[in-house]
Amino acid sequence: MFSEFSGTGQTAVGPDGSKKSTYTGVSRFTGGMGRYQGVRGVVKDNVIFDLDKNTNQLRSEGEYWIEK
Repeated sequence: MFSEFSGTGQTAVGPDGSKKSTYTGVSRFTGGMGRYQGVRGVVKDNVIFDLDKNTNQLRSEGEYWIEK
């Protein structure tokens, strides 16, 4: 399966110096090989992460279909 993606990341620093980092992105399935040749679809990702604590929380949601 082949896809294209785009997204943005952002880090906000609070008054106490704490950081909140986020990433929001979209992947679009554009095709594939073999049985996935006509695949199309989209996946949306939302990530909250803390580089200082080495943690992240990811939520992905999407769908795909095979065009003939």
